[in-house]
Amino acid sequence: MELSIAEFVLLVLGGSCALVVLCTVVSRTLHARSESKSLAHRVICRLCLHAFEDSTHVKIVHCPQCQAANEKGRSRRLG
Repeated sequence: MELSIAEFVLLVLGGSCALVVLCTVVSRTLHARSESKSLAHRVICRLCLHAFEDSTHVKIVHCPQCQAANEKGRSRRLG
């Protein structure tokens, strides 16, 4: 099978476009994964509303600004 110059150029352009789309999808997926991991470690103090990150596995963390005890996770009760 012989390719003409026009077919070769179209093949190279199509391959380049496919590579750009693939790199974009991979990059956005990795960014979303790292963002969700960062949000999982973020704690907002119930008293002073200071946002900080804590990657330990303890259930109760203390705010670095006001030293108030804060419960980690989505099941935090207000008040």
